[in-house]
Amino acid sequence: MIVYNVEDYVEQSIKSVLDQTYKDIELIIVVGRGTDRSEEICRKYAELDSRIKLITGEAKGIADARNQGLAAVCGDWLGFVDSDDYIEPDMFERMLDNMKKYDADISICGRFYEYVGTTLSDKATEPVVLNATQALAVTLGHEGFFLHCWDKLFSKKIFEGLHFRTDITVEDRIVVDRLLSAADRIVYDPTPKYHFRERKGSCSKRSGMVRKNVEANLLMEEFLTNEHPELANECNRFMLYEFITALQNELVCDEPDRDDIREYTDKIRTLSRVANPLIGRSLRAKTFLALYFPGLLKTYTKRVQKKASEELERFD
Repeated sequence: MIVYNVEDYVEQSIKSVLDQTYKDIELIIVVGRGTDRSEEICRKYAELDSRIKLITGEAKGIADARNQGLAAVCGDWLGFVDSDDYIEPDMFERMLDNMKKYDADISICGRFYEYVGTTLSDKATEPVVLNATQALAVTLGHEGFFLHCWDKLFSKKIFEGLHFRTDITVEDRIVVDRLLSAADRIVYDPTPKYHFRERKGSCSKRSGMVRKNVEANLLMEEFLTNEHPELANECNRFMLYEFITALQNELVCDEPDRDDIREYTDKIRTLSRVANPLIGRSLRAKTFLALYFPGLLKTYTKRVQKKASEELERFD
């Protein structure tokens, strides 16, 4: 668990881990010194429960904190919980049971999406067992699970030789794709067990975040092109979708970068020239708007974002 300026949420997060039905756990909390009571709260719980290992220091980013946590891991399985989220009491027990039952290297659970006064969730269905290619195809299809750390339990052995890159902001994306690729078997149980708290401050409104997502996607594309050429169509569709999203976010952000807009448009044009049977009507329509009517795409994006913010209130 990485903690930095989350005093409103971190206590619930810590308690949800300590209250797990699976008791043989070690909670490694890496705290970056911030401006609120987060570190104080973590120290209080560390004094109360010997299963907590507390690592403190100056905040140097999420990737550096995760690497510190990885270096301190003693167990055979490894999971992540974001400090503004919380988990169901039986989450790790269920994920570990699935991992053992299906002889999997990675176990994935479903999610609750928490808004102010509203909870949405994945639909619970029977677990499915996937190989690496199938699991990566799921992430590229924007359905089911994605390349987050927090809804997964990993066998520690597949982390060998891997670390989170400190020069990349969206660091989980280019680690989890490699972990999925290294796994012989992945079990996905859509039953929701992880409560993801939707918070304000979208990437489209934060300076530079659009570009950082693009950088991570390009690194992922390079890896998949080299290691999983069988996913060429899935990767092309994913990148087209992501570059259109990047363009949308750049168009509506507070200070749009014209050079970035031009670059994203050029990339969309190149990607759209690939004959890809996986690209459906909706994505083709958005591609057309992106290339020929960016003003309409901007208006559409603002309208969709406004409607979403009115229907579902995010946490601060």
